[in-house]
Amino acid sequence: MNVTLRQLRAFTGVYRTRSITRAARELGITQSAASLLIQQLEAQLGVKLFDRSTRSVQPTPAADEAFQSAERMLGDALGLSRRMRDLAQARAGRVAFLASAGAASALMPRVLATFRAAHPDIEIDMRDMAADDLVPRMMSTDAEFAIGSVEGEFPEMTIETLTRGRLSAIGRRTADFAARRSLTWDELAAWPTIAMRRETRIRMQIDQALSAQGKHLAPTHEVTLINTALAMTAQGLGLAILPATMLPADQFPTLIARPLVRPAITRPVSLLQREGRSLSPAAQAFVATARTVLAPQSGRASAASG
Repeated sequence: MNVTLRQLRAFTGVYRTRSITRAARELGITQSAASLLIQQLEAQLGVKLFDRSTRSVQPTPAADEAFQSAERMLGDALGLSRRMRDLAQARAGRVAFLASAGAASALMPRVLATFRAAHPDIEIDMRDMAADDLVPRMMSTDAEFAIGSVEGEFPEMTIETLTRGRLSAIGRRTADFAARRSLTWDELAAWPTIAMRRETRIRMQIDQALSAQGKHLAPTHEVTLINTALAMTAQGLGLAILPATMLPADQFPTLIARPLVRPAITRPVSLLQREGRSLSPAAQAFVATARTVLAPQSGRASAASG
């Protein structure tokens, strides 16, 4: 039995109005089309729904029984249609994604605030973690994408650079430090420093770049989390060696960044997606927001560092 929504709409319209003519007018179809839909429905259900005369259309007991079920089915179909339309237009839904701890702390708050203002009814599930965990976790969770710093190529993954951060010395806004436009890595050696641990990708990149020029980094302190480095720097324990984009100015207003040169090293913040997997409309809207918010981030960071 293949009952259609058009048949149910014709049935409920005739039931409410007690008129095939009025029901047809409400549905925007001809009287003969409405009558045919009722006949088809009666044939499929195997019962008579209306007693017709030249003057009136009266529902049968079977119609009385069927009316509430038909209304419920039409309501469910309308609700489904509205839900799918809301999902397609990113007015509803859920976004689940991963973010490296540094990106989650320094970059994502602005993205989240901008997205929330435009899409208040979309549920957001951001899971922050170490950057080195992004790829393995992407392969084992329901997250649609990830945002963070990764390097190299990964099977079944696409990587898009959203912004780049220049490796900088981040320190308190003292007269001596603020007066500098940049620091060389050789000059940095005269200061107490806070660097990421050797096993982290950012530290590996630094060590590799310095080694190529016969240089070596010997930090005063080593930490695992970016926020730990920034908090220690805010207490005057040393200069943090981080991308300038990882300094959230509103969280650490006393800190400023000065680019490190000779060599200059940049680190990307990227969008990771599973190859061949489509993003939901809500996730597409979030990614579009991230691209817009983060694209000029490096320029703002440079301006803020000055």
